[in-house]
Formats: sequence, C-alpha cells, structure tokens
Amino acid sequence: MIHDVIKHQSEAIFERPLRKSKKSPQRNCMLVIIGILVVCSMVLSLSIGHYHHNQYADQILSMTSSSSLQSKLQDFLGDETNVKSRVKRRKNGKSRKRKREIMDSNNDERSIFESIIERVKWTEEQCNNTPRNQRDSVKKALKVATDLPMLPEGGVAPALEKWLKENPPSSSTNSDYPTCHLPPPKSCNVATYTLVIMSHTTERLQTFMDPLIPMVDSWPGLTEIIIVWNSPREKLAELEQIADDNQRKYATQLLQWDEDASHPLRIFFSLDNGLANNLLNRYHPKLKPKNEAVMYFDDDGPFWSRDAMVYGGLELWKRNSNVQVGAFPRNVRFLSDRMKLLEKTNLQQSIDIVVKDVDSYSGESHATFTPVCRNVTRDHVEYNYFTFPDFAGHVLLPSGTFLHRNFLCFIWHPAFEELRQWVITHKTMPDDMTVSTLISHLSGRAPRTFPREVATAKKRRLSSEDAFDDTILFQNERIVDHERLQSPEPDQSHRRLLWKQKNWGGMREEAINSILGYFGSIHPGTVGWCAGTPYMKNNNRGVPFVCHPEKPTLDLLPWLAEGGIGSTQCPFDPDIIDRSLVFAKEEDPTFDFDDFCGECSFKDMGITCQKRMQFLIDKYSNAPLEAKNAVIKEDSGCEKKR
Repeated sequence: MIHDVIKHQSEAIFERPLRKSKKSPQRNCMLVIIGILVVCSMVLSLSIGHYHHNQYADQILSMTSSSSLQSKLQDFLGDETNVKSRVKRRKNGKSRKRKREIMDSNNDERSIFESIIERVKWTEEQCNNTPRNQRDSVKKALKVATDLPMLPEGGVAPALEKWLKENPPSSSTNSDYPTCHLPPPKSCNVATYTLVIMSHTTERLQTFMDPLIPMVDSWPGLTEIIIVWNSPREKLAELEQIADDNQRKYATQLLQWDEDASHPLRIFFSLDNGLANNLLNRYHPKLKPKNEAVMYFDDDGPFWSRDAMVYGGLELWKRNSNVQVGAFPRNVRFLSDRMKLLEKTNLQQSIDIVVKDVDSYSGESHATFTPVCRNVTRDHVEYNYFTFPDFAGHVLLPSGTFLHRNFLCFIWHPAFEELRQWVITHKTMPDDMTVSTLISHLSGRAPRTFPREVATAKKRRLSSEDAFDDTILFQNERIVDHERLQSPEPDQSHRRLLWKQKNWGGMREEAINSILGYFGSIHPGTVGWCAGTPYMKNNNRGVPFVCHPEKPTLDLLPWLAEGGIGSTQCPFDPDIIDRSLVFAKEEDPTFDFDDFCGECSFKDMGITCQKRMQFLIDKYSNAPLEAKNAVIKEDSGCEKKR
C-alpha cells in the first residue's frame, strides 16, 4: 500500500507538464525538490505509523522494570477484556477499535484452548522479563514428597497445541467425543439441580444416605440424585455378601431407590461404563445429568444445610454459572515478594469488579492471573490446609460446590489426558486442585464462594460500627473460638483414607505446585460473600479480608437482599427468605418461641437447651410448648431474656 502511494504521488508530480514560465530554470528545479521532500515526508509518516501499529501489541512485553510489572499484568487482560477475545481478533486481523465483548462463538473448545495457550505464552514472557533482583527470592525449598515427576512447566500449552494440530476444525477423527462449550455467565432461569455423590464402599452408605432422606423431602429444586459407584456392582448388589447387618439394610434401601422410577436417585456404576476407580469419575460427562446445575457432596460429608446450599449457593451460582461456586475453599500461600504484591493487587481488582455489580461481568475486564515462575525465579507456593477463607481461596473442596454440567465435557476432554493421568497416579489423587485450577483457566475467572453455614432466624443486622473480637480475625491462624463462632471444628474425616498417609501435607503441597506450574499461573483468589458490604473486615494476619459474622443470616447475603450487590443479576425474588423461614418452622417446632434460647448450654451437660427439648418431645411425646416450658423449669438459663 505504501508503494502504491509513492507511485501515485510520483506520477502526480513528475508526469505533470510543467508550465512554461519566463522565470529562471532554477525555479523549476526548486519546485521539483520541494515535491520530492513532500513525498518523502508522507512516506516517513506512513512508515512510522505502520511501525507503531505493529509494535503496540508487544509494547507491554518489552517492559522490564519492576515498577511497571503490575501495569503490564493489568494491560494483558484489562485492555483486551480477556484472552479469548484477544485470540479471536488476532486470527481475524480486526482492528483494536472493534467493540470488546465476548461473543458466543468464543465459547467453543478451540477458542478456549487458544486462550489458555495465549495465557501460558504471556506468562513465559512475564517470567523471562522478571528483573534479576526479583529472582531466587524464595528461601524455602520445595521438598520432593513422592517419586512422581512434576508436570512440565507450562505443559498445558503444548498439550493443547498438539490436540488442535491433530484435530483441525474439518477433522472428524474425534467425532466420538463431543465438542465442548463454556456455560453462559448467568443461568437465571434454572430452578432445578442434580446432586452427585461418589462412593465405593458400603461402610459409608449410612453417612450419606441419612442426610439424603430429608433432602429429597424438603430441598426445593432437587430433581435428580446420582450416586457414582466406583466399586464393582456386586459389592453393592450382592446383598448376601455384605456381612454387616446395618450396611446391608442401607444397601437394600439404596438399590430400591435406584429401581423406583418415581425416586430421583439413580446409581451410575463406573466400572460398567468402562471407567476405573477414579475420583474424577464424579465429573465424567457419561453421568449425563439432566440439570444444568450440578451440586456435589463427598460421601463422608460434610453436608451443609438447605439454606446454605439452595438459598445461598444456588442463587449465587445462577449469577455466576461460568465459574466454580462453593463453600469449602482452601488457600495457597505465596512465598515470593513479587507474587505477594501481585496477589494483593489482583485480588483487590476482583473485589472491585464484583462490587461494581457489572451485569454478568461480560463487559468488564477480569482480574489478572499471577504468573508462577518455577524455572526462572524458583517460585513455589505453600498449600494452607488449616483454614477455609472466604477471600483469597484458590481451591474448592468438592463438598458444597456447584458446577455447570458443560464443564464435565472439558474435565474429561482428550486434550487434558496428560493432566488426568498425573492426577490419578499421584498419591493424593488431587482431583479438587485439578478441577478448581482447570475451570479457572477455562473461564478466565476465579471461583466464587458463599457461607457454608447460615443462621435460619432473622436477626438484627450488624452495623459497620459493630465491634468484634480478634478471635474471629485469627481464624486464619487456627486460633478460633468455635463455640463463640457457632461453627464446628473442620471435619478432618474428609478423604480420611488418603490424608492418613505419612507426609500427607508435603504431598499435597507438591501436587498444587505441579498443577499450577503446568498452567503457568494462578487465578487471583475467591471473593467472599461480604464483598462491598459492612461485613467485610480487614484482616492483619493471613488473608487480607474476612467476613463477619462467619455464620450470617440469609438476609445478610447481598445477592438475596433487595438492592444488594448481585441481587439484580437475576430477577429479584423478594419471597425467597420468607420461604426459607416457612421450611424452618416446619422442621423446628421451637422456631416461633421467642422466649427460648435453643443454642444455650443446658446445665453444663454438654448439650444445648434445644437438644434437651427435642429429647423430651421424642422420648415422652411432649408437645413442643410443654417440652419448652419443662426445659426452662429445669434450667432457667434456657429462657431468653427480653
């Protein structure tokens, strides 16, 4: 194009007939010289403009000063909305002035894979450009805990590039595996959900079947329950082989539910479907859940309440259906000063995005991921298995999580075979770390969290001036007064057969470093339920923020409160809290007793006044009012002072 302009301008000047003039020939020569200078000036301007246009995209990566590192990270996703739109524009050669928005066509697997590859390449650039004085700053060495080699750093990129090359768009070689698509950012019209529980032994039948009975009867929207059975069918179906009478009783009940067409429960026998005993089976697309929303519980719990899961969690998931949503987060501690600075900045960016309450966040820049430079700077992280922070969580444990069923297709996609094989071979089988990390890179966003425990009764709203004790702030350091927080001790029975292994903590730490290194970066961390409300408090130890109270009432959750953050992401339901109270009154006969302190201790006997009253109802068939009065007579401390 530049040469055409030169030719056109040259012809216009040099082929134009010169006017005859009585002036001296020197004047004609001067005119020619001036014309040449004009042309040269135009060519120079076009060249400089062309140069800057081509160089602009690489300008960020050419910076090396530490002071500009965060601005580079923000520009990567901030200017481009997200990596997926960046890839699409590069492929199509579109102008940067084009409106930046995520189109549905960008949600197919090829575009998503290309976005992950772009993120890995960007991460490599950031790591290579890290100043020398910021390298090798981590003094603690990462200890080898198993004999399994680490996944290759940034290895997800060549794995995806290989799959894309071997499976061009016109190819049908993988026709036996469906094309995967990301879920929509919101799923407001979803009213039903599927519950998935995976098990492999009859020893745990009672543990998960007892909670299932009230779930089926009283959890609104629960239309399907899938039990993923990871042992041979005969271990469950051949009842005469089950020696324990209680286990045989529960096995009989489970099989009857499965055979009853009117019951929402069905059993998925993994081995019968060509799968081995694998923790990832609960995420296999062969389960074919009929609902878009999929809820998960471990077979040994913990099982959170209906209010927390249905009214809190599901409603948050509807507004964030393109990420993992859960109530049981784990934290990863960054060790290098560089990563700590980026964590603080990127987490705050995530909080700001949520607080802005952008409609489905489709028009907002997502917070930047933090590069993990294992080879260049010797970065590694610590896995914090002591706390469950609302903010800056990086891994969601399975119990109490929600996923859109579209993610199942990605988790078992052939392109991630190398990752899955490593997971099932590692001694800790870190499926939770893998799923949280993979989904965050697929979506380009961090998970969202909701409180795993909520108080049913409406209580006085806490004001921003309400004082609270440091014992609550210290929850991130295991200094917790659980009696005052009304929260049980963390259930360490989770994965009890695995965590009892020697050096369990070291092996889990090895696993998270291997997985993060494979993707090259980590998402900015979860945003707690209280973000942007008076209940978000600064924390001087551990993660930067905490939510207080730890066990809120439903009306404190902003997405359930009229005018609250996230409440307008989906049509607001003003009756949702009232419906939860109706269920509570049906289940708890003491709910309407304003003069009764059910949570108070009964005679220092290690039980509550509520449990004592329930004992009188169950043992002696007392009416609730009669039992309440009897308990207060036995212990005046059970009477609530007005």
